Formats: sequence, structure tokens, C-alpha cells
Amino acid sequence: MSPRRMIVNGVEITSETILATREHFAQISRDCIADAQSGRTRVNDLASYVAWREQAINDSLAGRGDHTLTFMQRAFALQTGECPALLS
Repeated sequence: MSPRRMIVNGVEITSETILATREHFAQISRDCIADAQSGRTRVNDLASYVAWREQAINDSLAGRGDHTLTFMQRAFALQTGECPALLS
């Protein structure tokens, strides 16, 4: 899904930042999978956990989380270097 126009705290978030933010969240899931597979993090059912995180990767890259406050705050921080409270 291509990025939609997004304005956070009066700043228009660029398409490049939106894509970088999606990749950021996908990478978190990739790192979680690697930790579980290596044994650094214990999970009860590795196969289910990996499938769940792989779905999270797909969802992140498809933009299914772009509407969340977590996503908007990270995008704003990546673009501006600032991290103000969004709900203040």
C-alpha cells in the first residue's frame, strides 16, 4: 500500500519517512524472530511465534499500522529528531 498523506503535530510526514517507519517496525519483528530462534528469548511455541511475527512484518510493510499513535510518533521522530507527546 502506498503511503497516504499524513500530518503529525503540524508536520507533513514524507512518503520516504512513512516507508522508513514501516521498515523500522518490520525490523523489530525480524529481530524478535532472530532472538527466539537463537534462544536469547524463550517462547512457548516457536513455530506459532514466528508465524505471528511474520504476519506483523507483512502488516507493517503493507501499512496496516500507519494509523496508530505509535506509528505516527515514530515517523515524526524519524523525520524531525523530536519526540513530543502527541496527546498533550
